[in-house]
Parts: sequence; C-alpha cells; structure tokens
Amino acid sequence: MYDFMEYCLRCYYRRTGWNEENQYSNLCSWSRALLDFYTPQGLSLYLSKLPTPQFKPSYTMNALPSLNGSIGYLYTSRSLDIGTSATVDFQDMVDRFRIANPIDDSRKVDSINHYLLYGRMFFPGARLECMYVRRISEKMQYLITAVNNPRVSGLPEIAMQLQYDVGKWCSEFSYTTDDGLLGIRALYNFDQPESAIPTGQWALGTEIYYGMLDKSAGLSTGLRYRTLPSASSPPICLTYTLNPVVGHMSTAYVAQVSEDLAMCSRYDFSIYSYESDLSVGFEYRTKNMQEDGSPKDSGKTEKLQGLIKARIGFAEGLALMWEGRFKNTLFSIGLTADLSSRPSPIRTIGIEMQYFG
Repeated sequence: MYDFMEYCLRCYYRRTGWNEENQYSNLCSWSRALLDFYTPQGLSLYLSKLPTPQFKPSYTMNALPSLNGSIGYLYTSRSLDIGTSATVDFQDMVDRFRIANPIDDSRKVDSINHYLLYGRMFFPGARLECMYVRRISEKMQYLITAVNNPRVSGLPEIAMQLQYDVGKWCSEFSYTTDDGLLGIRALYNFDQPESAIPTGQWALGTEIYYGMLDKSAGLSTGLRYRTLPSASSPPICLTYTLNPVVGHMSTAYVAQVSEDLAMCSRYDFSIYSYESDLSVGFEYRTKNMQEDGSPKDSGKTEKLQGLIKARIGFAEGLALMWEGRFKNTLFSIGLTADLSSRPSPIRTIGIEMQYFG
C-alpha cells in the first residue's frame, strides 16, 4: 500500500496529466506489482491531516521491532482533492495490476509551472529527505531529490532528473552527486498498422549510465508487449530485460485470468554464473456493491474493497499480504517466510495502519 506522501505524488501526476507508465523505469510495473510488493514489518502507524487542498502534513511511527518515526510536509501549487481514508477510492491506494487509461491532454496545458514540494525528517538520527517536482512545459518536467544524514560526513546526496514525454516516446536524463552517475533512459512505443484494430502495443527501451568517479559504464535494454484498454481480449503483458554488463536477463508474463484474479511468472537468469530463479505470484481482488451516486434505476457499482497478494520463489521464498479498509482506517497485513528453514521459517510479520482526514 502506498503511504500518504507517495499517494499524494501520484495524485499530483494524474492531476497534471503526467503518464508514469510511459517511462523506461516503469517498463516492468505490472510484474513488479505482483511479485515485488512490500510487506510491512512490525507495527506501523501513519497519521495525516488535510488542513488545506495545497498543504498536507503526515506523521509516522514504527513501534516494532524498534521505535522510530518521521514527520513530513507536502505542498502543491495546485489543489489536490484526495478525500479521506474513509472515502478515498481504495484502488488508487494500492500498487496493483492496472490497465493504464489514456491521459487527458487538456490537463497538461493547465499544469505548466505548477510544482510539488515535499520534505520529511526521520527520528532518531534526524535524517532528512526532500523532493521538488516542477512542470516546465506540456511535455517536460524535472525532479530533484536530496537526502542528508547528519551522522554521515560529507555533502547531501542529490539526484536530478529531467523527463521529456511526447506520448510516442519518452526520455529521461539523470545525475546523482554521491557517485557522479550520469544516465540516459528512453522508451519508444511502436505504432500498429493503420488497417489493424488496436489491441496491443510493443515498446522498446534502453538505459545507458556512466560513473564519472569510478570511470565505469553500464547498459540495459528491455522489450514489452501489453494489451491496450480498447482490446476485447483479456489483458496480458510480456516483458524481457537484459543487462549485458552484469550478465542478468529477466522475462516476465502477466495475465488477468478473470475479473478478480491476475497471475504472474518471472524467470531470472545470470549469463556468467548460470544462477537462475523462478517466481510466481497472484493478486485477488475482493469487491462490494456501493451506490454510484446516479439515479436509482442505474443500480449499484462494484468497488474494490480488498486485495490479497501471494508470491513464492526459489530465492526470496514466500510472501503473503492482505490490504483492505476497516471503517475509516486502511490496513495492510504481511508475512514473509523461508520454507527451506525448518527451525524458523517465518522471517517477518507485520501490520500497517493508515488514517488521514
């Protein structure tokens, strides 16, 4: 489940018409949602307030296994009407299998020069992280993140990204100060023949990076095919990624086998060491009937009420998670286990609760 600040960032992207799915870093977003989900550890509480549509504070506390917490603030130049934890659309709060809908181009024009500013301090230790996102044109925005740890000598770690998205292709330029890493990413979407009915789309992406301090370079490339929202067939996604420098390759297949069930498999292989790993997982949705606010004869609509995820792999073991809502509180319960360890197979177990209003 997204924490409150990450949810606000995604709401800001939707409000300004920015398409995250068109970035090379999100090439495998469907398989990551089903296989690389985060499970809570210990007991975590998230409390947030909505004093104004632009300003939003947030407080977190982790009671187990150790006591720590954070205080964060977020400000947007554009109003964000995100609702409360009791009324928010639950499907927007969870990282799930989703079909990307077309972006409303009219929002891009109205979002020029709008920005988001975020900061959070963690206790104990007073580690500080911040983010600044600004839209400078219909097709371009830049993002700056910084982390400062007073316990570590040296300057703060700063990462800068310049993103340019024209729809058919998207490019990203990045630079980090801690290791002098300079990178370029690009994703290109192929068109279908004019005579064909648009059912799916191929995309090809690549990343090139160079470490200015250690004089090393790297390269990765990826290929993706996924069905479009207009397709009548069940949604599927196939991805293949290759990093020839470290010798890692990965292929994943995601399919929605029913309206409430999506399944995924992924195979990772190392060209140099011949090590491999196979992971499989699924996502099951629980729904309930709610009034849609329309006239009575229109009936009710189904709303996502809960999400159950499971993953098992040779390397990472078993992971289970249940996300849902109880009255005005959002919750997430998770467990990870190593089935090969008979004395103590349970690795972590935890619950996370989130309230904002």
